[in-house]
Amino acid sequence: MKNSFEKEFNQIMSEEKEMPVKVRKSLDQSYDIIRAKSKKKKVNFIWKRVATAACALIVTGVVLTNEHVMASINEFFNFGDKGIEQAINNGFIQESDSTITDQGIKITLDKHFSDANKLGLNFHLAFEDPSILNNVREVSMDYRLKNGDGDYIYEFIPDTKPLKGDNRYTSGSEHQNPILDIKTGEIQYDVLTDSNEGVIPSLRDAVIEVESVNVFYNTGEIKKIDGNWKLSVANKDNEKPDLTVQYAMKDQTSIIQVTKANANPTSLNLTFSLDGIYENENTFVDMKIVDEDGNEYGVTGFRKSTRNNKTIISTNFPITSYSEANKLKLIVEGIGEVELLKK
Repeated sequence: MKNSFEKEFNQIMSEEKEMPVKVRKSLDQSYDIIRAKSKKKKVNFIWKRVATAACALIVTGVVLTNEHVMASINEFFNFGDKGIEQAINNGFIQESDSTITDQGIKITLDKHFSDANKLGLNFHLAFEDPSILNNVREVSMDYRLKNGDGDYIYEFIPDTKPLKGDNRYTSGSEHQNPILDIKTGEIQYDVLTDSNEGVIPSLRDAVIEVESVNVFYNTGEIKKIDGNWKLSVANKDNEKPDLTVQYAMKDQTSIIQVTKANANPTSLNLTFSLDGIYENENTFVDMKIVDEDGNEYGVTGFRKSTRNNKTIISTNFPITSYSEANKLKLIVEGIGEVELLKK
């Protein structure tokens, strides 16, 4: 079973020319997790989930020339994140329509959202010369998000450019092109950034400084178009105090000590500690939140640190303040569980 699985995986991974870089990296990381599993049933389940996610990424990144097909999947923030979906369905999103044209490319910030845990940006790019997109694989941007006080919240730039801040607020990001229309030169570029520690500040008079548009071709070549696009971020604030729900441990003597459990519009940010040093990060891959109805919520990433002979984990679960749960349970397989009650 194991040999068959690895053979199939290696065969897929060898088809590098047909697989976007971000999909390959995602599969590499996921396979590392899979190999750490001990139960074959669990391996099969995770492999199916990874394969499905990979196919979804490949499909959403496909080059579109048919207007009807393009319209049918013209969605935004479609990252498979149930928490984000719930937030959007509840109106936690802001329209922007800030537009700047430079170097023959018009960039518009159509929509965005943010809370302490996650930040989403939905861009629309229009190329005056669509031929630039011939044989395109994907399009990205070099940009920085600066708050009104001058503090740089997030910078997505290559190592060849210096940071203007310290990127202390965010943990990682996902980027995708749901639309790549060669005929019209229309591009949709979505970004989802998260903070495992839940420390993204509120946006006030923020500006997105786009420095370059990057066109990646199927040949492996890259065209970098440098310019100056400064997009203002709408000041409307959807994050009202009543949209944050706090939870506390029912049993203060639990082996799992939860020091923070805040449900915001996009996710539940949680920090807990354990006595001792846990070197193996795979120990925490299967941690989950279970709500009152038995629904389970896993994680896609987390931050692990150590202090005073304790292991500290910070992460986001895709259950939100809109769920209005009164009682939750945190389960860390092989370690224990702790019940959380709404304050």
